[in-house]
Amino acid sequence: MKSWSLFPRRSIHAKLLAFMLIAAIIPLITLGSMAYWKSSMVVREQFSTSGEYIATQLQIQIDNYLSQMRYMAYDINTYVSDPTLVVMREEQPKTYTGFLEQKNFERYLGAHRNLDTKGIFIVTPSGYFFGENVINGQDLMREWWWKGLPAKLDEERWIGFYTPRHYVGFQDEAELRNQEKVLGLVVPVLSGYGVLKDSRILIEMKAGKLFQLFEQLEEDMSAYVTITAKNGELIYQTAGTFVQQESDVVWNKPLESNNWMIQVRLPYEQMNRSAEVMQSFFIAALILSAVLALLLAYLFSRRITGKIKRLQETMRLVGTGELQTRAEVDTEDELGRLGVSFNQMVRRIQTLIAEVSRTEQLKKEAELRAVHYQINPHLLFNTLNSIQWKARLSGSNEIGNMLYHLIKVLEGNLDITQELVPLEKELQTAEHFLEIQKLRYGHVFQYEQTGVEDCSRYLIPRMTLQPLLENIFFHAFEDGHGTIRISVSEKEGLVTLLLHDDGAGIVPERLAKLLDPDLERSSKRGLGVYNVDQKFKLHFRMEHGMKISSVRGEGTTIQITWPKREEIPDEHQGNDCG
Repeated sequence: MKSWSLFPRRSIHAKLLAFMLIAAIIPLITLGSMAYWKSSMVVREQFSTSGEYIATQLQIQIDNYLSQMRYMAYDINTYVSDPTLVVMREEQPKTYTGFLEQKNFERYLGAHRNLDTKGIFIVTPSGYFFGENVINGQDLMREWWWKGLPAKLDEERWIGFYTPRHYVGFQDEAELRNQEKVLGLVVPVLSGYGVLKDSRILIEMKAGKLFQLFEQLEEDMSAYVTITAKNGELIYQTAGTFVQQESDVVWNKPLESNNWMIQVRLPYEQMNRSAEVMQSFFIAALILSAVLALLLAYLFSRRITGKIKRLQETMRLVGTGELQTRAEVDTEDELGRLGVSFNQMVRRIQTLIAEVSRTEQLKKEAELRAVHYQINPHLLFNTLNSIQWKARLSGSNEIGNMLYHLIKVLEGNLDITQELVPLEKELQTAEHFLEIQKLRYGHVFQYEQTGVEDCSRYLIPRMTLQPLLENIFFHAFEDGHGTIRISVSEKEGLVTLLLHDDGAGIVPERLAKLLDPDLERSSKRGLGVYNVDQKFKLHFRMEHGMKISSVRGEGTTIQITWPKREEIPDEHQGNDCG
């Protein structure tokens, strides 16, 4: 009886143990396989998305640097090509006047610097340079890339990344590793006279932020980064050896500024690493479940699958844009390390998004200021006031009046502290411009405005009307004869301004290209109208801006529509204007 009672216990224990093992293994295999398959897909997708995102941000960052450098070179070339703005008679000043000319010119170059700029210089054929006194001209001439430039440079040359040896304080080759690399651009000076003839503009930007992005891709994702020029020249590549395989994940990102190509190559096994960790964990859990009892195996499998589901849900929320979501980490096992790695990846993505947002904001501010002339307002106003004072002393009242109105126009246009101004202030600037035209042509044109008083408080981008009026006198009117009408109205929260002239009109071919965003504008012709339209789109979204209609020989009408906005809230919002 005793043996009978013991045998059933042993038998039931064996059966129960087998049942526990089966009950533990089957759910673990089933649920684990499903969870592994689903979570590995999510991990691969998120890993691929993050790699694509980082590569895109790298493309945007480099394009932003290249665009800034090209704009600096263009603006400097525009400035030095105008003999009325800068005249350099000698390289090393020998007179006080020459000293002032050089200092003013170097202040102008310095005004283009920002936090990412290493240096901006104009180098003459003799090796003399204009700019901050931080480089050695002879050391610059010995740079390998400078020697490689042709004697007659006729187009821009992108130097790529390099360590500059020509800055003051550079000791020897042993310091190269500690020196910050720069991105260089050399552009020929277009001025054909004076000491600036055949000179070159050298712009160097700090490349530290770019190399940080390179390191994030190379170290965090084990990616291989290469940048090549259009002619196949290698600009940058990840250090070390890398064997390319067909299974690699590759992102190619072309740069719009100079046709460089960024290639980010990620080994396929790198994307599977997280999935392999999960797979190893499931196998270990399966072996452990064969030894443990049913309850322990069931609870353990439930706990594991619960973690995977929570991690999957966290990944799904992050994938939908909720970047504040974090995976709950309460263990130090493989899933815990996976959760920690995932949280670190999300934090890095947040950091990159914040950096991109700041970069885009700076880019927008740069675009808003790019339509204004980069000159020194204090020097300009002081000079014009001196000329006005001189004109009054000599009895030239008409010239004095013209200078007075010109100063008022420039004060309105060069005040970059306020991008949006009341319509009343913009009209005052326009009226000063019209007074200049009266002094120029006489009272041969008429100016009429309606609906302005009720709409004068609404904000409008600064320097909007003056470029449009300037186009009328330069292209529409013959010797200033004609009529200009401005009418303003407000309806359903939108302000509409109509500017009409009865001048020569615009030919249809020219009219179709005025506001075309894809048209490449290499000269100032048509640039003023396009810039005015871009101001409204940058401030008030793309659906707002200008519409132009014109009949050849009968005149032109420009319609501008933008949302109603006031500098100081007005309690009487119900008043219409027009």
